[in-house]
Amino acid sequence: MKNIVNFTKLRFIMFVLSILLIIGGLVGTAVQGGFNFGIDFQAGLSQRVQIAPAALEVRYTGSGDVRLNMNDGTVIIELRDAEGVRSWTFPADEYTTVQSLAQGLQELENITAEVVGSGNASTESITTGLGLPFELMDSEDVARLNVKNTDSASYIGINEVRNALQELSSLQVQVVGAPHEQEFLIRTEDDQGGQKEALENKLSTMLGEAFGEDDVLIKRSDYVGPRFSADLAQQSIVLVIAALVLILAYVWFRFRLGFAISSITALAHDILIMVGFIGVSQLEVNTATIAAVLTIIGYSLNDTIVVFDRVRENTSLMVDRPFETVINASITQSLSRTLITSLTTLLAVLALYIFGTGSIQDFALNLIVGIFIGTYSSIFIASPVLLAWTNSANRKKAEHLGSSSSAEKAKKTAEVQDTRSAKSADTSSEKASAKKTVLKESASVPKVERKQKGKRQEKKKKKS
Repeated sequence: MKNIVNFTKLRFIMFVLSILLIIGGLVGTAVQGGFNFGIDFQAGLSQRVQIAPAALEVRYTGSGDVRLNMNDGTVIIELRDAEGVRSWTFPADEYTTVQSLAQGLQELENITAEVVGSGNASTESITTGLGLPFELMDSEDVARLNVKNTDSASYIGINEVRNALQELSSLQVQVVGAPHEQEFLIRTEDDQGGQKEALENKLSTMLGEAFGEDDVLIKRSDYVGPRFSADLAQQSIVLVIAALVLILAYVWFRFRLGFAISSITALAHDILIMVGFIGVSQLEVNTATIAAVLTIIGYSLNDTIVVFDRVRENTSLMVDRPFETVINASITQSLSRTLITSLTTLLAVLALYIFGTGSIQDFALNLIVGIFIGTYSSIFIASPVLLAWTNSANRKKAEHLGSSSSAEKAKKTAEVQDTRSAKSADTSSEKASAKKTVLKESASVPKVERKQKGKRQEKKKKKS
């Protein structure tokens, strides 16, 4: 294959970069005072409040029932009486100021609208809380419309809110949106449980005393007991660990242990960097955060498996090439697919982040960071770890084979020496036996010679 990009050449630099990012995230989280746990994982009350001046009060003095609602800046009046159900709309592009809106409402029978704030305030700045829709059944009922602060040079800051609520234990205050809009997320713990109403009343009273009762809007109120939050946190941790274990088993079964270890290392890398980013940016940690982490685990694993599939195929096709070349070729071949997938996914998530609000926006931001980290780790973390694992395994295998061959060689040498010694001993024994036989034979007289010697002696006796 031509034009193979040498990605693994940068592996040590990328390892150092990843370690620095992980350490920086953990240190930054500690400096920030820990994670910003949402109401899901922290027992207590969580309220989203906005300090917005009251601008208009609406009352109804007729015999029917009136419902006042708002939809995209349009005020909707619905009247239920003996004549049936009738409704009127007051869009913001026609009634541009609070004063003009009050005049339009005054034209309705039995409706009174009183401007109590700035009549020149834009109707587009009208903001409401949990009171919608307002029910007006008698003259004592009041529908109060507030407008958010638009003066970026003069507004109530977060420190003023903290000072007003300093009597609450374990208080956490965050700014939501633009600071001059004076919207805050307030949390206070409840370790004992069962204090929802008491905490809501206390918080509302303290804010009302500091900034005016009519100027404080409760836009959201959530309460979670200590037992539920503890169970939810434990289940979330178990869920993430179980996902990692199942992934390890799956990759091990489909590939080899080295591939599984490399995949888990990359996933742990992604989780640690994401956790560091969440802690440093003080994004709320809730069930949506766990969902984002699990989503990124699946996304990153998919990228890694695509590369590993190519590695497995190229291992058999490129037998004569080094394993580092095989990995670089596999990453290069799958690079276009990885980038296209990441970019298309990123476009969809960016739309969620731009047009979403609240927890959806935080969820999208977590996914955006996770997509970048997941793509990065599949190229510069998972594959280099696989290369290191394979090289280490090959070295151990070579050392084992080398020691085995040396032992076998020594054994064969010993056997040869033993054989030579045995042959030498046998040869010496044979020589000694032959020598004894020669000596014995030379020392004894043959029987034939003895007979001849006896005959000669007899002849000598006869002659004599």
